[in-house]
Amino acid sequence: MKKISRRDFLAASAAVGAAGVLTACGGSSASTAGTAASGSTAGSTAGSAASGEVFELKLSTTQTDTSMIYQGLQAAADKVAEDTDGHVKVTIYPSSQLGGEEDMIDQALQGMGIAVLTDAGRLSSYVNDIGIMNMAYIVDNYEDGMKLMATDTFKGWDADLANNGICGLCYNYYDGARSFMGHKAYKTPADLKGAVIRTPGADPYVESISAMGATPYNIAWSEVYNGIQTKSIDGCEVQYTSAVSSKIYEVCEYVSKTEHINLFNMVICGQAWFDKLPAEYQEVMKKDFNDCAYNNAQDIIAAQADMEKTLTDNGMTIVEVDKDIFREAVKPAYEKLGWTELREQLYKEAGVEA
Repeated sequence: MKKISRRDFLAASAAVGAAGVLTACGGSSASTAGTAASGSTAGSTAGSAASGEVFELKLSTTQTDTSMIYQGLQAAADKVAEDTDGHVKVTIYPSSQLGGEEDMIDQALQGMGIAVLTDAGRLSSYVNDIGIMNMAYIVDNYEDGMKLMATDTFKGWDADLANNGICGLCYNYYDGARSFMGHKAYKTPADLKGAVIRTPGADPYVESISAMGATPYNIAWSEVYNGIQTKSIDGCEVQYTSAVSSKIYEVCEYVSKTEHINLFNMVICGQAWFDKLPAEYQEVMKKDFNDCAYNNAQDIIAAQADMEKTLTDNGMTIVEVDKDIFREAVKPAYEKLGWTELREQLYKEAGVEA
């Protein structure tokens, strides 16, 4: 995988990071107008900061407390606490301790102090087109994903999420590429025919996996190990970080290295909660989460070879595939979801080769 430089990262994330504070999440033109009319929202938030009020946010994730992503989230929570002198307290709740992602997003929308680590597939329920970021082969690496997130089109989705009550703190917690793992090797889409493969239930995942030949099946990740062990499902498609932490190598023999989805996780909270923060704290949160996500992504990219070795050392066989065959197979899924032209538009804006 190509490693994006910090300079390129900052350029890519600026529009949906610091600028997003002023537009999509909390500092909209409407709130600015309200400031002039009512005697300064900024003044009241500054007063909140001066008063020593503590703003608490519970961040829910399906990740375990041993995962690399969890470490990256904790780094962001610690940095936010440091940079706000303890006035913004973010507590990470791993392993879905607070509940499922959909329930947590609903609570965030109700204005509660809840944040969620989620993905574009689930956010497509609120802004449909952002789901394209979870389609198979939309990008081949972290760098190209960041370029897509720097486009005007993606900035528009960020604003649309805010209009639907969702504030994107960052979009760049990268978890690596997903491949097929199971009892058999899947060298071509034909090999996947009839195979029941666990995948998340959002349309981008389901349609991508179906187009590649498999039968998609959605169960909780916590049930996958047992499902493969008992052969109620044939396998899963998953990134190395989760495969290693869940010891999937104990029940799977093969990694068919399709690397079909480069997974970008996104930290969101409710705009209503975010709007309660003083402007300085809004800026701190966006900057710190984006910076820590970037650093975490570099760690995960650097660890790919070691994680693959862990899988092979524990008996798994790596199967190299012709990705172009799978890439061609997934094209009808883009057509079905109405995203063929959108994909070309994104590539053109981002300067990414199709």
